Amino acid sequence: MIRAQRGHQLSDDDREVNRTLSSIRAHVEHPYAVMRRVFHFTRMYVTTIKRVSVKAMFMCMSFNLMGVAFLLRLGD
Repeated sequence: MIRAQRGHQLSDDDREVNRTLSSIRAHVEHPYAVMRRVFHFTRMYVTTIKRVSVKAMFMCMSFNLMGVAFLLRLGD
């Protein structure tokens, strides 16, 4: 991400680069935002790495099932 400095505006090329990066970032960060908002996936309150990985795996499966349910509702 290219940032403008105080008193200077971004060039058109820099804005295009930022637009491209932000569109990619939006696709990547959207699932994490949904997991945090819907499933309260902010902190892990389990103690071992194996338990954290299992909990994260179930969180991702829940997100995918929610997406499938949404797509099925759209099809009706």
